[in-house]
Amino acid sequence: MNYWVKGFLGTLFALSTFSVLAENCIETRGAIDMGSGTTKIQVAQVDICRHLPGKVLYEDQKPLGFNEDLGKSGNNQISEAMQQQGVTALKQMVDKARSFHPQRITGVATAVFRSAANGQQVIDRFNQQTQIQLRVISQEQEAELGFLSAKAALHDNTINNQDLLVWDIGGGSMQMTAIREQNGQPVTDIYQGKLASVTLKEFIISVLKNQELDKAASPNPIGSLRNTVLRYVNFYARTHVSPQIKQDAQTRRVIGIGGVHGFSLKDQIHPANNTYSLADVERVSKNQVWKGDSELTGEYRATDVSNLLLVEGFMQALNISQVTIVKASLIQGILVQ
Repeated sequence: MNYWVKGFLGTLFALSTFSVLAENCIETRGAIDMGSGTTKIQVAQVDICRHLPGKVLYEDQKPLGFNEDLGKSGNNQISEAMQQQGVTALKQMVDKARSFHPQRITGVATAVFRSAANGQQVIDRFNQQTQIQLRVISQEQEAELGFLSAKAALHDNTINNQDLLVWDIGGGSMQMTAIREQNGQPVTDIYQGKLASVTLKEFIISVLKNQELDKAASPNPIGSLRNTVLRYVNFYARTHVSPQIKQDAQTRRVIGIGGVHGFSLKDQIHPANNTYSLADVERVSKNQVWKGDSELTGEYRATDVSNLLLVEGFMQALNISQVTIVKASLIQGILVQ
């Protein structure tokens, strides 16, 4: 046989083999991030060989106020009405997700399900009634999953773990995660805080405004209480965040993930290139604090303004000059695991 023909056939065989291997690496997966105030779902093609999320086939999110419901309960349990609301919303999202034929649908449940007395039972019910696999994870696991999600969503193989500090704010918890080398081994430093979107909102309502949580829908307008809120958040950040994370916050690229960064702040600040500065947050918050619910829009207006103050106070306390928003929640980490 002619050498050229042999070479051509060899190349053709190699390309064919590579194509088959590449196809075998692609798997359609579904992932659910059930948070304290929002539940997110996504179906995507995943490169399981390189552990990278690919084309998104479907995504949705719904406001499910588990944390708010728990705050109003007198027995530290998620109510039956809230559970039924969760089942209904979850079934709708999962039914839509299944139309894309994922090979699996897995997910995690976070802060509110850790703190509620019946948190695990609620998740067991969701799993049984929707035929999915949700699991309650620790705050440390949540932080590590958030870091994995953020790095995957950057789609940049040149970025090292040591370049990043990942800042994830949820309804009932906040994580800041950094990875460093120590004696040739990776060490994960995590700030695990309970001052977050819903908890700050409830603090303003119940403590600063002296109102009943079950009677006040939101803290808006915050108005002249702005400086008091900022002093509280600033003090909380300075006294709760470790020296190592404080140092990382000043020297690393800070990546903001989750709904507070990706939706609440982004929709209010409209940052260029998905990067906002402390000055941007200050400028917008000074205006937004005077608005009542009727002047605000969206399903999350009850926490939008206090979210600005939460981020502003932490940025002030930790000397964070700017934050880059990356479209990531815990979803990407769930998909590639």
